[in-house]
Amino acid sequence: MMNPGMVLYEMTLIDHIIAVLISVVAPVLALSSRQMAMEDIRLEPNEKIRLYHSNALLLFVFSLVVVTVWRLPGRNLVGLGFEWPVLSPVVLLLILAVVLFYALDYFFQYGIPKWRAKTMQQRHASLTFVPTDTKELFHFVFLALAAGIGEEIVFRGYLIHYIVYWTGNSWSGIFTACFFSSALFAFLHGYQGYKSVIKIFFLAMLFAAIFVLSQSLVMVMLIHTLIDVLSGWLGIYILKNFRQQDEPEKETEG
Repeated sequence: MMNPGMVLYEMTLIDHIIAVLISVVAPVLALSSRQMAMEDIRLEPNEKIRLYHSNALLLFVFSLVVVTVWRLPGRNLVGLGFEWPVLSPVVLLLILAVVLFYALDYFFQYGIPKWRAKTMQQRHASLTFVPTDTKELFHFVFLALAAGIGEEIVFRGYLIHYIVYWTGNSWSGIFTACFFSSALFAFLHGYQGYKSVIKIFFLAMLFAAIFVLSQSLVMVMLIHTLIDVLSGWLGIYILKNFRQQDEPEKETEG
């Protein structure tokens, strides 16, 4: 069986340090802050915008650190995934799978009355960080761009290469790397609830497969950014609709 085309890079001490930060320190910090994230927090608009900016800057800075660490031993950016993707039929099918999964998720979550009602009941926890108007959306786009670029560099471009160094450049080794990086990525989004973690893991596996088979981060960066921007844009209308449903209920109670 032929190899999928990944290059096996030698890892240095600083690579191991970065891997520990991503795989150990980040999950510990996520666990310590998860309780607060799961509480019924209602952010003021300015607080939410500051949160968008701070998270975006953190993602950009850390991804820049990762790129710098990658380049220190003389490894080129093409090896990390900065090149035009190889768009084979399999890659195109995987991209279609991402689009269908995202569309079906929104349909089942908001199109089916029973699930929509449950989402409405839990909206203060699950939709806390979603923009509520075009002003917030403008700032949210900055965060979406940072996540689409930064997270793909860290979890797909860097971490998969790092794990393949240990598991080997074989189909089983690369699958293990994709599985672990996707599981870690999903775990770090645990503040969104366990159902979201499962969905994010599935999407992350699709992203990992697209990255490995296309030999490029370009496509997954683009898809990831578009998904986040679209989620923010749709969130405005979803929250607006929920508020409209709240008004008759409050009038009835009054």
